[in-house]
Amino acid sequence: MPYLIRISVFSLFSLSFFMIFLSCNKTPSPTQVENYGTIEIRARVISSSLNKESAEMRTMAENLIVEISGDDMTTVEIVRKIDFSRPVLSDTIPKIPVGKNRRITVWAIGRNGAKTHIDSLESHAANIELAKVTPITTTLIPAAGSIYLQLAGLGTNVDSVYASFISADEKFRVETSVKRDARTYISLDNIPHLTTGNLSVAVKGALGDTLHIANKELTFNARSDNNIDLQFTGNGGDLEFNIALHEPGVTVGSYHFGSLKPSTTDTGELIITEIMWSASDSNYIELYNTTNSTLFFDTLTTDVDGTVRHFMQVIIAPHDYLVIGRLNLPHIDLYTPATGGLPITSTGNWITIRRGDGTVINQVICAGSNDNTGWPKISGKRSIELARDKYNAQDNKFGKNWRPAAQRISDDLSHQYGTPGY
Repeated sequence: MPYLIRISVFSLFSLSFFMIFLSCNKTPSPTQVENYGTIEIRARVISSSLNKESAEMRTMAENLIVEISGDDMTTVEIVRKIDFSRPVLSDTIPKIPVGKNRRITVWAIGRNGAKTHIDSLESHAANIELAKVTPITTTLIPAAGSIYLQLAGLGTNVDSVYASFISADEKFRVETSVKRDARTYISLDNIPHLTTGNLSVAVKGALGDTLHIANKELTFNARSDNNIDLQFTGNGGDLEFNIALHEPGVTVGSYHFGSLKPSTTDTGELIITEIMWSASDSNYIELYNTTNSTLFFDTLTTDVDGTVRHFMQVIIAPHDYLVIGRLNLPHIDLYTPATGGLPITSTGNWITIRRGDGTVINQVICAGSNDNTGWPKISGKRSIELARDKYNAQDNKFGKNWRPAAQRISDDLSHQYGTPGY
C-alpha cells in the first residue's frame, strides 16, 4: 500500500478556483533511505491577478512548484503546468524517503520563470511515515504587490504628485504621476517580493518645481507586515509620512497636508464596519463593539474630514452595532443635522472615531468610488461592508477587505442596499 501525504494548496486572493494536476518528475537517490512514501498532491489554486487591467500580469501563474527536502535526502522538486481547463485533478509523487522533519515548500511561477505566488510560510515541516497520510495545507499569496499612497489636504499651489519605487540594482522600476485633487490616490503596482529599493514621493508645483519630497530605502515584503516612516522635506519644513504594510502584498501610506493626522494607533474597541456614501442625506456609518463588555462613552466623537460631531452618554452592548447617520431613520441609532452633519462623499473621506479626550478608537481612510487603491466599486444607493473575518482595527483600513452590500435595507428606502445594525 502506498504511503500518502496530502497537500491542499489554496490562495485567498481570488474570485474563482481551479484544481491542479501534479505529479513527480524527479525522485530521490535510492541509496539514502531504504523506505519510501508517496505524496498525493491535491492542489486547489484560486488564481486571479491582483493587479489592475492596465498593469503587467505578474501574478498570472503558469506552473506550480513543490519542493521536498531533508537533511538525509536528496531534494525532490516537482514542476507541473497549471491546467485551468480541468476542474478536479490529482496525482501522486512516488519514492519520497520516509523520515522526520521533511521540509515542503510550495510556490508558483509564470511564463517567464519568475515567481508569481509564494507560500505564506517559509516552509512546512512534515513527518513521512509508513502507512500514514500526513495532510499539509498551504496558503499561496501573490509574490508581487502594491504600494498605495493616500494624500489629502494638498494646497492649490500643488499641481501633481510623483511617486516611484526603484530597486537597488535598478532592474525593477515603477513610477507614476497624478494630478493634484482634494484627495489624491496613487498606486505603485507589481513590486516583486523581497525587492530592496528606494521609495520616492515628490509634491510638485505648477511650474514643475518640487515643493516637498520624501525618500525611503525599504525592502518590499509580500509575506509579513511592516511599518516604515517617511519624512517630507521642503520649503514647508518637515512632514511625517507613515506607511504601513498591514497585509501581504499591500502597503498603504496616508498623509494629510492639512490639519488632519493619520492615526498610528487605534484602540479598536469600536470599529467601522459599514459605510454608506451614495444615499445623500441617508448616508451613515456603522460601528461595532469588538469586546465582550458593554462600552460606555461620556462623549463619542465622529470626525469626517474635519467636520466633528459629539454624542453624549453613548452605550453599546457587547458585540453589538451602533449606526450614526444624517437623518432620523428607523435603522439609525444616532443622527446629526443633514447639512454638514456627516459629510460622507463618493470622493472618499478620512473617517475617525474618538473618545472625548481625543484618543483615536478607529480610523478608516476610505477612497469612496475611487477604486485604484483597492476599494470596491458600487452602483446605485449601496453601502460597502467589512468582511466578517476582518473585524479588527487593522484590516478595516484596507479596501480589499470591503464588499458592496447585497441586501435591501427596507422597501421604503428607494432601493437602498445595506445592513445597518446587523
